[in-house]
Amino acid sequence: MKQSTNQLVEHFFRHESANLVAVLTRAFGMRRIDLIEDMVQVAMLEAMHAWKQRGIPGNPAAWIHHVAKHRILDTLRREKTYEKAVALSGLSMADQSINAQESIVDQWLEEEHLPDSLLRMIFVCCHPSLDRKTQIALTLKTLCGFGISEIARGLLLPSETVKKRVQRAKNSLATANVQLELPSNDQLTLRRDAVHDVLYLMFNEGYSTSHGTEPIRDDICEEAARLCHLLCESPCSSPATKALLALLLFHAARLDARTDEDGAVILLEDQDRTKWDRCLIGTAQSWLGQSKTDQPTTFHLEAAIAMQHCLSPSVEATDWGTIVLLYSRLIQLRESPVYALNRAIAMGQAGDTHEALSQLQKLQNREDMKHYLLLDCAFARIHELEGNKEAAIDSYLVALSKTVAPHEKALLEKKLRKLAD
Repeated sequence: MKQSTNQLVEHFFRHESANLVAVLTRAFGMRRIDLIEDMVQVAMLEAMHAWKQRGIPGNPAAWIHHVAKHRILDTLRREKTYEKAVALSGLSMADQSINAQESIVDQWLEEEHLPDSLLRMIFVCCHPSLDRKTQIALTLKTLCGFGISEIARGLLLPSETVKKRVQRAKNSLATANVQLELPSNDQLTLRRDAVHDVLYLMFNEGYSTSHGTEPIRDDICEEAARLCHLLCESPCSSPATKALLALLLFHAARLDARTDEDGAVILLEDQDRTKWDRCLIGTAQSWLGQSKTDQPTTFHLEAAIAMQHCLSPSVEATDWGTIVLLYSRLIQLRESPVYALNRAIAMGQAGDTHEALSQLQKLQNREDMKHYLLLDCAFARIHELEGNKEAAIDSYLVALSKTVAPHEKALLEKKLRKLAD
């Protein structure tokens, strides 16, 4: 019973805390967000204690909503700042009674009204006055229920740095009296692009194999996809939003196959494709189909590449020629050395190893790629495709000589052992 209660409280902290923080912040303003988060945490702790003693209630979410709401109302009464909080919320004088305020909060906590408050909070967390790392940290803290230490681990930053970033962001938004409002039509595109970038980077933080001691953080990936889905279902959605969700779901469908029982990373060519989530792949295809537009974005093209991988029965059967073309289109939209590196790998897989090596050598001359671990791995892969084991081993040894995370070191050593056999 102890384990099931703890798991349930953790689940609600992740998912219900976002609902509570969004609704209560909408009601009482950004100036009260620290108090709101504290009261939500108190509600979670009360739930853990009460449910252990008396069992889990029939409607756990409503129980936590009730406790958190009354905790903050009681605190505001004690501090004699209730009227000020109501004024900051933008409510009319007629709504300034405690009963009226409670009624509004209750209404906003109803299931059909929750998405609106959450959507407003997403745009606040991705406010243009904040830098990208801060936007990601604030989103993880406020809308995903992550603790400071978890965020620090995911972003490869000291806990104190993350704590200060988040607090500065809250203070900045509170001082500017930023309201939980959806962007106006003339601001929507710019603000939505910022949200897209945050969700994309947030997913990558979880999906990347180059962060900290945990090669993959499924929970961060899940939260990014959840928030993107919420945006897709809203009037603020665009074709790019749907393409982004498709991209995230294509990648998420392969998560279970990306690590072994010991948590070690498994590369694409070695993954058991029967572990790929075909239902999720189908859902991703549906969203990509809904995203059709005369002006495809980088999300459209990246999703199309991910789909090629997901629909292929093996690495050998993959349509690498199409992937090369898609990367070429990506580079036309946004010049990126990472896109160029991936295109070179696709060229090698398609059989043109000579051109692939030529493209990689050009990248090697770039200052921003000299210490990029994956460039050495790309050289090794092309040499492998050519059957040049010695050159491949040399490239992997160069990669191994650089600063690498423990799981990266284990993966490189595994590749070297395989080539030595």
